[in-house]
Amino acid sequence: MADAARTMDMATVPKAVLDELSWRVAQGRVDLPLLPGVAMEVTNVANQENADSRVIAELLRKDQAMAAHVLRVVSSPVYSGRTQIVSLQQAVARLGVQKIREIALAIAFRVGVFKLKGFEQQITGMFQHSVAAAMFAQEIARATRRNVEDAFMCGLLHDVGRPVILQALVQILAEQKLRVSPAAVLEACGEQHTEVGGILADSWGLPEAVEMSIRHHHNGSPPDAHVNSVRITALADEVARYTFEPERMPEAELRKHPALAPLELYPEMLDKVLAKGELIKQAAQVLS
Repeated sequence: MADAARTMDMATVPKAVLDELSWRVAQGRVDLPLLPGVAMEVTNVANQENADSRVIAELLRKDQAMAAHVLRVVSSPVYSGRTQIVSLQQAVARLGVQKIREIALAIAFRVGVFKLKGFEQQITGMFQHSVAAAMFAQEIARATRRNVEDAFMCGLLHDVGRPVILQALVQILAEQKLRVSPAAVLEACGEQHTEVGGILADSWGLPEAVEMSIRHHHNGSPPDAHVNSVRITALADEVARYTFEPERMPEAELRKHPALAPLELYPEMLDKVLAKGELIKQAAQVLS
């Protein structure tokens, strides 16, 4: 009977599996993906004054798969409009180094982190949500006159722990020869994704504001030095959810978000952020 039970999809993840996951997280035994190298090189160059479009293009060419993906994305109507883009250097010149940096980062994390066989649709949804959060974080930062580039990184990586936790859970279930419904596995990922995401950001040596935004965007208790980065990320997370899943985040509830007042994002300013929703949704879909 026990073997027969193991062949059926269970409705919840067993406590023993969750305990094993918690132990692996505490012991540092969760496999962490490597930092996407070329994308971070592009980021470092793009952050320099007078960044050279030729240098950015050459860096991208070091990774042919990345280069091809970037060129495909920037050639889409969402980014190129009616102008045909046929080379990386033209893309950088037309869109600017910061926009290419953002596209390269998103692609790198999509390829290097947001992937898992058997959960392709769910992972794509996670990734699109993260890209949308990054873009909304930019809009919120711009409206409240805060650092736009940092906001993008914080938004993009706020849920980076979810695919890592998902991979770890799938591995444990496979080792124990257990089958659990995909919905239950995904729900269980929410428990520790902020902790694992923070560990990942620390292992990559990312800015402290990014790590704090990952760790605290759900609990709202960050260190004072990064409180606004966390508030922007937390609000962008919910705006992205409203954009893709309005049934889970009604607009009336969004307009009561606790970050709005301290960020001084007034209703008419929020209206302008929300008005970007369809364009941001299209961009997130193109990047995925």
